[in-house]
Amino acid sequence: MRVLIATDGSECSYEAAREFIRLTHAMRHEITALHVVPRLTVGRDIAYLQIQEERDALAALNTVKSIFDEVAIPIETQIRQGTPADAILEIAREGNYDLIVIGHRGRGGFRELLLGSVSKAIIQKAACSVLIGK
Repeated sequence: MRVLIATDGSECSYEAAREFIRLTHAMRHEITALHVVPRLTVGRDIAYLQIQEERDALAALNTVKSIFDEVAIPIETQIRQGTPADAILEIAREGNYDLIVIGHRGRGGFRELLLGSVSKAIIQKAACSVLIGK
């Protein structure tokens, strides 16, 4: 089974990864952890913001990787630019993933208002099964 673990660096996304492990009893799957960074195109501080977004992405992916390392399951990691829901759905479709694992809410605050509910969009539009972690 091909599994796409979407993380935004929130505790909910990490808990979703842990829930997947509990539900599958750490069975072997082909797993990719994904973090989507926004496309930044306007403003004078774009380079700094882009570097910060990429650092945050690497930190989130390393946390998910360490969760799977605890149960000795290797995973791949991937960073993609774009709108989170659209990028997750596109990668899931392109990679013929059987399951998307995502937290029920993200980092919140103003950013969440701008992006809308990623998990809701994934549920409504995914062509595969979706596991929403608590």
